[in-house]
Amino acid sequence: MKSPHVVLENINKSYGDKTVLNNLNLQLGEAEMVALLGPSGCGKSTSLRILAGLEGADSGRILIADNDMSSKPTRERRMGIVFQAYSLFPHMTALENVGYGLKIRGLKAAARTKRAENLLELVGLNEHMNKHPNQMSGGQQQRVALARALAIEPDVLLLDEPLSALDAKVRNQLRDEIRRIQVTEGIATLLVTHDQEEAITMADRVGVMLAGRIEQIDTPKQLYANPQTPFISQFVGICNRIPGTSNGKSINVFGRELDIVNSRD
Repeated sequence: MKSPHVVLENINKSYGDKTVLNNLNLQLGEAEMVALLGPSGCGKSTSLRILAGLEGADSGRILIADNDMSSKPTRERRMGIVFQAYSLFPHMTALENVGYGLKIRGLKAAARTKRAENLLELVGLNEHMNKHPNQMSGGQQQRVALARALAIEPDVLLLDEPLSALDAKVRNQLRDEIRRIQVTEGIATLLVTHDQEEAITMADRVGVMLAGRIEQIDTPKQLYANPQTPFISQFVGICNRIPGTSNGKSINVFGRELDIVNSRD
Protein backbone atom coordinates (compact mmCIF):
# COMPACT_ATOMS: atom_id res chain seq x y z
CA MET A 1 0.00 0.00 0.00
CA LYS A 2 1.36 3.40 -1.01
CA SER A 3 2.13 5.70 1.91
CA PRO A 4 0.34 9.08 2.09
CA HIS A 5 2.15 12.04 0.56
CA VAL A 6 1.40 14.42 3.45
CA VAL A 7 1.00 13.46 7.11
CA LEU A 8 0.13 15.69 10.05
CA GLU A 9 0.67 13.49 13.09
CA ASN A 10 -0.55 14.30 16.61
CA ILE A 11 -0.37 18.06 16.07
CA ASN A 12 -1.02 20.23 19.12
CA LYS A 13 -1.12 24.01 19.23
CA SER A 14 -2.11 26.45 21.98
CA TYR A 15 -2.00 30.20 22.42
CA GLY A 16 -1.66 30.79 26.13
CA ASP A 17 -4.43 28.79 27.81
CA LYS A 18 -6.45 28.47 24.59
CA THR A 19 -6.07 25.13 22.79
CA VAL A 20 -6.35 25.63 19.02
CA LEU A 21 -5.37 22.15 17.78
CA ASN A 22 -5.91 19.09 19.93
CA ASN A 23 -3.97 16.02 18.76
CA LEU A 24 -4.88 16.61 15.11
CA ASN A 25 -4.13 13.84 12.60
CA LEU A 26 -4.52 14.25 8.84
CA GLN A 27 -3.25 12.51 5.71
CA LEU A 28 -3.29 13.52 2.04
CA GLY A 29 -2.66 11.29 -0.94
CA GLU A 30 -0.22 12.30 -3.67
CA ALA A 31 -2.82 13.80 -6.03
CA GLU A 32 -5.69 14.18 -3.57
CA MET A 33 -7.60 17.30 -2.60
CA VAL A 34 -8.71 17.34 1.03
CA ALA A 35 -10.86 20.14 2.42
CA LEU A 36 -10.95 21.20 6.05
CA LEU A 37 -14.41 22.55 6.80
CA GLY A 38 -15.66 24.12 9.97
CA PRO A 39 -16.85 27.24 11.78
CA SER A 40 -14.60 30.19 12.55
CA GLY A 41 -12.08 29.42 15.29
CA CYS A 42 -12.15 25.62 14.85
CA GLY A 43 -8.42 25.47 13.93
CA LYS A 44 -8.57 24.83 10.19
CA SER A 45 -6.44 27.82 9.12
CA THR A 46 -3.95 27.11 11.92
CA SER A 47 -3.59 23.56 10.57
CA LEU A 48 -2.74 24.93 7.12
CA ARG A 49 -0.29 27.49 8.50
CA ILE A 50 1.51 24.82 10.54
CA LEU A 51 1.75 22.57 7.48
CA ALA A 52 3.18 25.52 5.53
CA GLY A 53 5.71 26.30 8.25
CA LEU A 54 4.22 29.76 8.85
CA GLU A 55 3.58 28.75 12.45
CA GLY A 56 5.18 26.13 14.66
CA ALA A 57 3.31 23.31 16.40
CA ASP A 58 3.76 22.76 20.13
CA SER A 59 4.14 19.04 19.42
CA GLY A 60 3.65 16.50 16.66
CA ARG A 61 5.24 15.74 13.29
CA ILE A 62 4.80 16.83 9.67
CA LEU A 63 5.87 14.39 6.97
CA ILE A 64 6.00 15.13 3.24
CA ALA A 65 6.93 12.23 0.95
CA ASP A 66 8.14 10.35 4.08
CA ASN A 67 10.52 13.19 4.99
CA ASP A 68 10.17 14.84 8.41
CA MET A 69 9.64 18.54 7.70
CA SER A 70 8.57 19.54 11.22
CA SER A 71 11.55 21.81 11.83
CA LYS A 72 12.11 22.94 8.23
CA PRO A 73 11.43 26.57 7.26
CA THR A 74 8.70 27.40 4.76
CA ARG A 75 11.14 27.90 1.87
CA GLU A 76 12.33 24.29 2.17
CA ARG A 77 8.88 22.70 2.21
CA ARG A 78 8.06 23.30 -1.49
CA MET A 79 4.60 24.65 -0.79
CA GLY A 80 2.45 26.68 -3.14
CA ILE A 81 0.09 28.89 -1.11
CA VAL A 82 -2.98 30.83 -2.23
CA PHE A 83 -4.63 33.04 0.38
CA GLN A 84 -7.94 34.87 0.44
CA ALA A 85 -6.06 38.13 -0.20
CA TYR A 86 -4.47 38.01 -3.63
CA SER A 87 -1.19 39.55 -2.37
CA LEU A 88 0.06 40.36 -5.86
CA PHE A 89 2.86 42.86 -6.36
CA PRO A 90 1.06 45.98 -7.67
CA HIS A 91 4.07 47.23 -9.68
CA MET A 92 4.47 43.93 -11.56
CA THR A 93 2.50 42.57 -14.50
CA ALA A 94 0.70 39.24 -14.26
CA LEU A 95 3.62 37.63 -16.09
CA GLU A 96 6.14 39.12 -13.66
CA ASN A 97 4.06 38.14 -10.61
CA VAL A 98 3.86 34.51 -11.75
CA GLY A 99 7.57 34.37 -12.52
CA TYR A 100 8.70 36.03 -9.29
CA GLY A 101 9.23 32.82 -7.31
CA LEU A 102 11.24 31.37 -10.18
CA LYS A 103 13.40 34.50 -10.26
CA ILE A 104 14.13 34.13 -6.54
CA ARG A 105 15.16 30.52 -7.21
CA GLY A 106 17.64 31.67 -9.84
CA LEU A 107 15.89 30.44 -12.99
CA LYS A 108 17.07 32.25 -16.10
CA ALA A 109 14.81 34.89 -17.63
CA ALA A 110 13.86 32.95 -20.76
CA ALA A 111 12.94 29.81 -18.82
CA ARG A 112 10.86 31.60 -16.20
CA THR A 113 9.05 33.64 -18.85
CA LYS A 114 8.11 30.47 -20.71
CA ARG A 115 6.93 28.77 -17.51
CA ALA A 116 4.89 31.84 -16.50
CA GLU A 117 3.32 32.11 -19.97
CA ASN A 118 2.32 28.43 -19.90
CA LEU A 119 0.70 28.80 -16.48
CA LEU A 120 -1.20 31.94 -17.40
CA GLU A 121 -2.53 30.06 -20.40
CA LEU A 122 -3.48 27.17 -18.09
CA VAL A 123 -5.59 29.51 -15.92
CA GLY A 124 -7.07 31.26 -18.97
CA LEU A 125 -5.19 34.56 -18.72
CA ASN A 126 -2.83 34.43 -21.69
CA GLU A 127 -4.43 37.61 -23.08
CA HIS A 128 -3.90 39.47 -19.79
CA MET A 129 -0.29 38.62 -19.00
CA ASN A 130 0.97 42.18 -19.45
CA LYS A 131 -1.67 43.77 -17.23
CA HIS A 132 -1.01 45.02 -13.72
CA PRO A 133 -3.24 43.88 -10.83
CA ASN A 134 -5.27 47.12 -10.79
CA GLN A 135 -6.22 46.44 -14.42
CA MET A 136 -7.72 43.03 -13.61
CA SER A 137 -10.87 41.85 -11.87
CA GLY A 138 -10.79 40.04 -8.53
CA GLY A 139 -11.31 36.70 -10.23
CA GLN A 140 -8.47 37.36 -12.66
CA GLN A 141 -6.16 38.40 -9.82
CA GLN A 142 -6.95 35.18 -7.96
CA ARG A 143 -6.09 33.19 -11.10
CA VAL A 144 -2.73 34.97 -11.20
CA ALA A 145 -2.19 34.07 -7.54
CA LEU A 146 -2.96 30.43 -8.35
CA ALA A 147 -0.58 30.44 -11.33
CA ARG A 148 2.13 31.98 -9.13
CA ALA A 149 1.66 29.21 -6.54
CA LEU A 150 1.95 26.55 -9.26
CA ALA A 151 5.00 28.14 -10.90
CA ILE A 152 7.51 26.64 -8.48
CA GLU A 153 6.10 23.13 -9.10
CA PRO A 154 5.15 22.64 -5.44
CA ASP A 155 4.91 19.27 -3.72
CA VAL A 156 1.78 20.50 -1.93
CA LEU A 157 -0.76 23.21 -2.80
CA LEU A 158 -2.41 25.07 0.08
CA LEU A 159 -5.63 27.03 -0.46
CA ASP A 160 -6.75 29.20 2.47
CA GLU A 161 -10.29 30.51 1.81
CA PRO A 162 -9.18 31.38 -1.75
CA LEU A 163 -12.63 32.26 -3.10
CA SER A 164 -14.40 33.94 -0.18
CA ALA A 165 -13.69 37.49 -1.39
CA LEU A 166 -15.34 36.88 -4.77
CA ASP A 167 -18.96 37.14 -5.85
CA ALA A 168 -21.03 33.97 -6.25
CA LYS A 169 -20.82 33.66 -10.05
CA VAL A 170 -17.04 34.09 -10.17
CA ARG A 171 -16.64 31.81 -7.15
CA ASN A 172 -18.52 29.00 -8.91
CA GLN A 173 -16.44 29.39 -12.07
CA LEU A 174 -13.13 29.48 -10.22
CA ARG A 175 -13.77 26.50 -7.99
CA ASP A 176 -14.36 24.36 -11.09
CA GLU A 177 -11.21 25.80 -12.65
CA ILE A 178 -9.09 25.20 -9.55
CA ARG A 179 -10.30 21.62 -9.32
CA ARG A 180 -9.57 21.00 -13.00
CA ILE A 181 -6.04 22.36 -12.65
CA GLN A 182 -5.39 20.41 -9.44
CA VAL A 183 -6.43 17.16 -11.11
CA THR A 184 -4.43 17.98 -14.26
CA GLU A 185 -1.29 18.82 -12.31
CA GLY A 186 -1.77 15.93 -9.84
CA ILE A 187 -0.85 17.96 -6.76
CA ALA A 188 -1.69 17.02 -3.17
CA THR A 189 -3.91 19.92 -2.09
CA LEU A 190 -5.29 21.12 1.23
CA LEU A 191 -8.27 23.47 0.99
CA VAL A 192 -9.45 25.41 4.03
CA THR A 193 -12.96 26.81 3.86
CA HIS A 194 -16.08 27.59 5.88
CA ASP A 195 -18.23 27.12 2.75
CA GLN A 196 -19.66 23.59 2.78
CA GLU A 197 -20.75 23.75 -0.88
CA GLU A 198 -17.20 24.67 -1.86
CA ALA A 199 -15.72 21.81 0.15
CA ILE A 200 -18.21 19.19 -1.02
CA THR A 201 -18.01 20.07 -4.72
CA MET A 202 -14.22 20.44 -4.92
CA ALA A 203 -12.63 17.91 -2.57
CA ASP A 204 -12.03 14.15 -2.74
CA ARG A 205 -12.43 14.02 1.03
CA VAL A 206 -13.73 16.53 3.57
CA GLY A 207 -12.64 16.79 7.18
CA VAL A 208 -15.12 18.57 9.45
CA MET A 209 -13.40 20.33 12.34
CA LEU A 210 -14.66 21.44 15.72
CA ALA A 211 -12.65 22.78 18.66
CA GLY A 212 -9.27 21.83 17.21
CA ARG A 213 -10.15 18.28 16.23
CA ILE A 214 -11.35 16.56 13.07
CA GLU A 215 -14.77 15.19 13.98
CA GLN A 216 -15.01 13.12 10.79
CA ILE A 217 -13.15 12.88 7.50
CA ASP A 218 -14.78 11.12 4.59
CA THR A 219 -15.91 11.44 1.00
CA PRO A 220 -18.54 14.15 0.52
CA LYS A 221 -21.17 11.50 -0.18
CA GLN A 222 -20.41 9.51 2.98
CA LEU A 223 -20.12 12.64 5.09
CA TYR A 224 -23.54 13.81 3.96
CA ALA A 225 -25.25 10.40 4.17
CA ASN A 226 -23.57 9.09 7.35
CA PRO A 227 -22.63 11.91 9.73
CA GLN A 228 -20.90 10.50 12.81
CA THR A 229 -21.79 13.23 15.30
CA PRO A 230 -24.77 15.53 15.94
CA PHE A 231 -22.58 18.53 15.06
CA ILE A 232 -21.78 17.16 11.60
CA SER A 233 -25.41 16.34 10.89
CA GLN A 234 -26.29 19.97 11.67
CA PHE A 235 -23.30 21.58 9.98
CA VAL A 236 -23.24 19.65 6.69
CA GLY A 237 -26.30 19.99 4.48
CA ILE A 238 -29.80 20.76 5.68
CA CYS A 239 -30.76 19.35 9.06
CA ASN A 240 -34.26 18.19 9.95
CA ARG A 241 -34.86 17.29 13.61
CA ILE A 242 -37.49 14.67 14.42
CA PRO A 243 -38.26 13.63 18.00
CA GLY A 244 -37.70 10.00 18.92
CA THR A 245 -36.94 7.65 21.82
CA SER A 246 -33.66 5.71 21.90
CA ASN A 247 -32.70 2.58 23.78
CA GLY A 248 -29.06 2.78 22.67
CA LYS A 249 -29.38 0.32 19.79
CA SER A 250 -32.47 1.61 18.01
CA ILE A 251 -34.73 4.62 18.02
CA ASN A 252 -38.50 4.81 17.89
CA VAL A 253 -39.74 7.53 15.55
CA PHE A 254 -43.49 7.99 15.13
CA GLY A 255 -44.07 4.35 16.09
CA ARG A 256 -41.40 2.94 13.77
CA GLU A 257 -38.27 1.25 15.14
CA LEU A 258 -35.05 2.24 13.33
CA ASP A 259 -31.56 0.83 13.92
CA ILE A 260 -28.87 3.33 14.98
CA VAL A 261 -26.09 2.86 12.43
CA ASN A 262 -23.67 5.73 13.11
CA SER A 263 -23.49 6.16 16.85
CA ARG A 264 -20.21 6.56 18.73
CA ASP A 265 -19.44 4.60 21.86
